Amino acid sequence: MSDQTRTKDSIMDAFIEMCSTIGYENVTMRDIAKRVDINPASIYYHYESKETLLISVYDYFSESYYENRTPIEKMMEMIETAGAEEVFTSFFHSFESNDRQKFVRMMYINKIIYMRLFHDTYANEMFIRNNENDTEYMKEILQHGIDIGRIRPDFDIKAFAFVVIGTLVALGIDRYARTNFEVVELDIKERIIAMLYKLFCTGLTHPPS
Repeated sequence: MSDQTRTKDSIMDAFIEMCSTIGYENVTMRDIAKRVDINPASIYYHYESKETLLISVYDYFSESYYENRTPIEKMMEMIETAGAEEVFTSFFHSFESNDRQKFVRMMYINKIIYMRLFHDTYANEMFIRNNENDTEYMKEILQHGIDIGRIRPDFDIKAFAFVVIGTLVALGIDRYARTNFEVVELDIKERIIAMLYKLFCTGLTHPPS
């Protein structure tokens, strides 16, 4: 990695951490330069403005968002043969990574997006687009489950997908949109997913005992 690339990454990481801690509006380019220990003018070699830096952060998030999502073809194979719990948990993708720096980046950026949902058109549009994609992904897999007889034909897959994604969105707004949120897993999320799993099992033609 070149020195220029390392500096650019350091600028982005400092910006991400500061925005998630004190809010985008309260971060200045001078603050970032001080955190990275460089001349403020040097930042503009890499990023034209604070707004440009924010867009770069969003682009990074979009490019990495689905890296850990199970491919839909594999999910369709799983719903044919795998157990109910394995299928259900595979619906959810996380930012877990062997690259700790990337994991922290994605968690922080996700928080920034939630914090800026009602202030930033770009963040709002990306948020909606990702949730629509996640909903369609789940519906397509569940429809395959109906087609092969693994899921009851009267199970409302559209409503179920909407409830799952909507619940996670509500949880995210409640938790991530606060500046005091730490980069850790949420215990309450596990309890909510357990309840959604029970709902999923009601749609199976042969629910687990």
